[in-house]
Amino acid sequence: MIGGKTIDSRDYYKLALLCRDGGILSFFSFMFFSTLEGLAIYAMALYIFRYDFRRFIWHSLVIIELINLQNFLTREEIASLSYIAPIVNLIITVLFLKIIARIPLIGALIMTAVGYAGFILIQATLINSLFSMQIIQTNPSKAHLVQLLTGVIGTFVGWFIYKQGYGYTKDFEKLRFEWEHMLVFVMIIAFMVFLGVMMYFLNVVGSLIGFFVSLVILLLYALRKEREPD
Repeated sequence: MIGGKTIDSRDYYKLALLCRDGGILSFFSFMFFSTLEGLAIYAMALYIFRYDFRRFIWHSLVIIELINLQNFLTREEIASLSYIAPIVNLIITVLFLKIIARIPLIGALIMTAVGYAGFILIQATLINSLFSMQIIQTNPSKAHLVQLLTGVIGTFVGWFIYKQGYGYTKDFEKLRFEWEHMLVFVMIIAFMVFLGVMMYFLNVVGSLIGFFVSLVILLLYALRKEREPD
């Protein structure tokens, strides 16, 4: 609850789904503003914990664009699966930090929570300060403005904290388990099976294929990383 108003978590997801009709302009606007939001989440998650986000920006863009693309193509089905999409996004972010940034699993969980919490806090503050959730849901231009400001502010806040030498410098290596690598492989494969079963029985292949492909990419990257020295 912010500013005396209760904001349902699904409302934030609907914010990214406002551009429903409008052809190529709708597509590019959806991808652009959703990408800004995704970059803000990853930037805050990494910068706040003293990791240079610029080292991983291209890797993160691949994952963000895959998810955004499938969200755009199947946004109506996604709305009916709003309870699944945010969970999948969180899991993919944790796996990204663990596999690509090579952060211990516990650290990746903490950083993901901080990144998303910062994003929600910034966006909720902007919505309640400038407009209202009702206006945002019915006015695409104002929704895009909030997305733009959220992305820019979130990324800048993370970068500023990092640039000024602030942030949390906890050594997550002390929290690394010996069996982490095997656990990650099991998690990815189990989740891929889970998504595959959902796609088959619920007939929502388009809604979840982007997540599935993202997991495949992370699995292949994890296998490659496993062969490399730390």
